[in-house]
Amino acid sequence: MTRLLFSCLAVATSACVLGAAVGTAAVGTAAAGTAASAGSPALLHYGQVTRQDVPTAPTSEADTVVEPDVGVSPRNADVAVAAAHDSRFANGGAVGITYAWTHDGGKSWQHRPVPKLTTATGGRFDRASDPVVAFGPDGTAYLSTLLINVHGCRSAVAVSRSTDAGVTFAAPVLVQQSGSCSYSDDKNWLVVDNGAASPHRGRLYQFWTPFIETKTYASSPQAVRFSDDHGRTWSKTYYVSGVRHGTQNSQPMILADGTLVDTFYDFGTGTQAPHPDVVGRGDSPGAAPSVVDPSGPIYAARSRDGGKTWVEDAEVTNAGGGYAPGVRCCLFGADVDATTGRMYVVYNGGGGGGNTDPVELSSSVDGRYWSAPVRVSTGDVAGVQRVNVDVVARGGRVYVSYGTRTRPRDDGGVVEQQLSVSTNHGLSFHAPISIGPVSVLKYAARAGGYFPGDYIGSAITAGRIFLVWARSSRPTSSTSPYHQVIVGATLRP
Repeated sequence: MTRLLFSCLAVATSACVLGAAVGTAAVGTAAAGTAASAGSPALLHYGQVTRQDVPTAPTSEADTVVEPDVGVSPRNADVAVAAAHDSRFANGGAVGITYAWTHDGGKSWQHRPVPKLTTATGGRFDRASDPVVAFGPDGTAYLSTLLINVHGCRSAVAVSRSTDAGVTFAAPVLVQQSGSCSYSDDKNWLVVDNGAASPHRGRLYQFWTPFIETKTYASSPQAVRFSDDHGRTWSKTYYVSGVRHGTQNSQPMILADGTLVDTFYDFGTGTQAPHPDVVGRGDSPGAAPSVVDPSGPIYAARSRDGGKTWVEDAEVTNAGGGYAPGVRCCLFGADVDATTGRMYVVYNGGGGGGNTDPVELSSSVDGRYWSAPVRVSTGDVAGVQRVNVDVVARGGRVYVSYGTRTRPRDDGGVVEQQLSVSTNHGLSFHAPISIGPVSVLKYAARAGGYFPGDYIGSAITAGRIFLVWARSSRPTSSTSPYHQVIVGATLRP
């Protein structure tokens, strides 16, 4: 395995080149322009984004923040918002959701709990999960969350709105809610149409996975609702996939003309997909969360009428699950290059039989035809696994972020956050770049295994890339066996 070194951990305001070399690699500093011309992004800032904000509840894991997402304003590249689970429960959800904002491009972050979600923050639900951040064309920030109750079967998908660049969020609007044990919600994802030429510019699309049980079948299709008034009111439910399909994890993209392309796992008819957060469905509090099958097939569906009707007509890959033994992680990610229109889906290849799962990428210009997998990661040998992947792209450059896990038998091992860059529209990738100190899984949150989260976050705009991920390290207090915070890096493409 190529060993990558990172010498810019203390960078605050000056740019620093990220680089890699074989063996005793040395990373130097240079002007940001030099870094960009060589294909390597320049590090602007690295540091902690957020940590525990709400008091620990009985049975929740103190000092744990997991599963982050981040969005950047299309009106100001220095404005970004991140969010994550706060005080995670091992069997699903968290005491609350923490959010953080920066107005100086990631040089500094401030954070606080999202209001009115759970009982811990003035809301009506027991737990919250799966935060997703998106910005509208006017700079409004939106935060989507999954809300669940431990007793009974009530669940909901909610969207909170910020009109002051992420400093404060209003009380959430419930996009979808259910009190029935035969219909529960999971894995929400939010996107906003920011296309200047799109007939649906400014429309919010809220995707999620409803778990449906009837007398004749059980399924988990992909569903969507949309809003044209900044999230105040929402359309009826439309189904992206067949209602009897077992699907999971929408990763939607919007083309310049407003066409929607949603990518998701589809395990076929007559089944339900894995349900990571099991509470809220009548399951016992000690039930273990499910993980996605390593051979998970990823499909794409298209809508040309603003999300009302869908055609599922393409398989992206038949091996997009990903799996690292002892770690719950590894849902795939997707992004569309706003300048070229090419779409990218990145995933753990699932071909390593549990020994290693290479990071691979497929791309498309129309959502109907997808490229053969392109290998992103290097050094894919037994004992090396990838945990969590995400992708952003702009101007033909593609940036894939992921964690590389080594020494798995040593109390879970360590994870090194890395970035692989393509300068030719994802046809090939340069050697990976390491970012920040390693994460020690021994001190991570637990949820059916060590738990950095089912996903990590990345966002891109002109002149800025924001990356966020969970980092675990030795606890600062003897009162908890855990210590996991959200860290982030800002880079110049």
